[in-house]
Amino acid sequence: MLDNQPRLKKILSRLLKILKIFLIVVVSLYTIAYIYIRINKDKIIRQLTEQAGKKLNGKLVIGDADISLLRTFPKIAVKLNDVSLIDTMYAQHHHAFFTAKELYANLSLANLITKKAPVTGIRIDNGSIYIFTDTSGYTNKYLMKSKKDPEGGPKKTSGNINLKTIELNNVTIIQEDKVKEKYHNFEVRNLFVKLADGDSTVKLGTDADILVHSLAFNLPRGTFLKEAPFTGNFTLGYGKTSQLLSFDSIDVRIGGSPFNLTGSFDLGDKDPAFSLRVHAREVLYEDVKKLLPKRIATSLSMVSLDQPLNADADLRGPLHGGEPFILARWNVKNSALISPFMDFDKASFTGYFTNEVTPGLPRNDPNSVILINNLKADWHGLPVISKNIQILNLTVPELTCDLRSRFPLTSLNEVIRTNSLELLSGDGDVLLNYKGPLQKNDNTNSFLNGYVSFENGTVLYNSRNIELKGVTGLLSFQNSDLFIKNLRCNVLNNQVVMNGSAKNLLTLVNTDPNRVKIDYNIFSPSLNLGSFLYLLKKNKGAVAVKKKSINKSFGDMALKIDRLLQQSTIDVNLNTNRLLYKHFEANNVVADITLLQDRYLINNVSMNTAGGKMSMKGQLLNNSETFHTATVNATMENVDVKKLFASFENFGQDAIMSQNLEGNMTTKVNATLNIEDDGK
Repeated sequence: MLDNQPRLKKILSRLLKILKIFLIVVVSLYTIAYIYIRINKDKIIRQLTEQAGKKLNGKLVIGDADISLLRTFPKIAVKLNDVSLIDTMYAQHHHAFFTAKELYANLSLANLITKKAPVTGIRIDNGSIYIFTDTSGYTNKYLMKSKKDPEGGPKKTSGNINLKTIELNNVTIIQEDKVKEKYHNFEVRNLFVKLADGDSTVKLGTDADILVHSLAFNLPRGTFLKEAPFTGNFTLGYGKTSQLLSFDSIDVRIGGSPFNLTGSFDLGDKDPAFSLRVHAREVLYEDVKKLLPKRIATSLSMVSLDQPLNADADLRGPLHGGEPFILARWNVKNSALISPFMDFDKASFTGYFTNEVTPGLPRNDPNSVILINNLKADWHGLPVISKNIQILNLTVPELTCDLRSRFPLTSLNEVIRTNSLELLSGDGDVLLNYKGPLQKNDNTNSFLNGYVSFENGTVLYNSRNIELKGVTGLLSFQNSDLFIKNLRCNVLNNQVVMNGSAKNLLTLVNTDPNRVKIDYNIFSPSLNLGSFLYLLKKNKGAVAVKKKSINKSFGDMALKIDRLLQQSTIDVNLNTNRLLYKHFEANNVVADITLLQDRYLINNVSMNTAGGKMSMKGQLLNNSETFHTATVNATMENVDVKKLFASFENFGQDAIMSQNLEGNMTTKVNATLNIEDDGK
């Protein structure tokens, strides 16, 4: 071990000598270079200015120049202060095409000595680039063209690219076209580009930190990426002849969210355009909306999501103004979905947005659509599926959707929350198709088609404390009309089959429930009127039922249902083979009765009773909480008078008793009498 120490000392000593020699050489070279550049400062600056003047259109102004070593070490550079490039109309508009507080031009000593292009890199601190077209059509874009470019022909980058690096620090880049109402504004906090020159393509390794103030292709229609930071480390390609700037699957962050981009920008003079594909994974819906123009974000705000989504978008369009084509697709899983129409929980779906429903028409809100496909969700505890939810014309949004759900009927109690009806058991099946305004309204321009079916249901009508058992049937919606089809139930041991309709129900329930007219056709094999004495009692109205707090929309729904049941007009056509009431019995009964809020109108009733026939008209008026006044115009043909009096319990008098009567009677009777709420 001790023997190796002298050898190690020798090696370290040699390394130190080599390092000293290297440092001496480097310092000597930098000293020689500095002395050379200092001696030839004016010549070098003049050479740079002349070369720039040969390449650039416009007037180049330099406030001061010096040699920089420390700021650009280990590179040697010429530092230019207060640099500007102006066009011939600068005195009128006062907008410099290019300004830089400090511009550093990295130099190649070999190129300087051989009088070749000496600049190998550029660094700009605290500057601006302003490309504009004013309302008269005048533009300073010609300053972007090299003097060697053929007049009117495409720009071409030929030969070798001498620049190896470009660095921008605190540089504002603005492109404004007041004729086409385009406005792009970028604040380049830091941008470092490393150029690798090839035969036909220049590769640009880029490290960017940019704040996008505006990316507006049509300023009145809003700006993309407003106040959005853009950061990333990626590679671009630029075709020397094609003038196509392209990139493939680069990872960046926009507005703080991760995105993957693939696209191209055609920077040629003839129809310059761009194409961009965007991919985002696990990005928040709210963050995506912030990157879009306000009008599009407002349209998309008609729905909200609380879980991240996967999204892809295609954008393409002209670079010289005009609205770009947008097609954005998304995939959402287990998110709350809130909309003006309905709110969903645990929603999973796919969908897309585009601003060009009809190709060739302007890309604007009337020509835009939001589409949601294959929705699976919960709606207040009910499982819901929908193949297609479409929102068209985002100026005045119109919703088209289909909804399907199978559920226990008891689940509806938490949805409708009406005090008039309570669902106790059974199963339901719903299929609805809706077309109308997305925003809730009281107009007639909404259409609902579909059905709600019931099976083995039990329904409690709280206002009358009546229970309907074995409810099976179908409610069919056709536009704004409701149809009741083959609805079967047991009401107080009476088997009833109902069919009916309510025209314009969905319109009038919002605007004027008093005008709702419900037509019922009711059939019962045998009907005991004694079971329906509750109809003579005053309606209790909405019964106070303790329930959890509900939102305003469902509270409004419950009130509308209660109000409808209490204020609508109900026309009943009743058919029964056998009608019973205490001692009264009739067969082949056909009745036309109208139920109003304060009375029952007996439009026409015919039946066979007491061995003959009877028909009547009249009304039953609710005078108080305890009795009604009945007005009856009746015609009897060949009825057994004894059976008739017995059936009606001698009509409440004892002067003429049934047991004292014999024979048949034909007569007309006009009578007014009071009926108590217990049927007497």
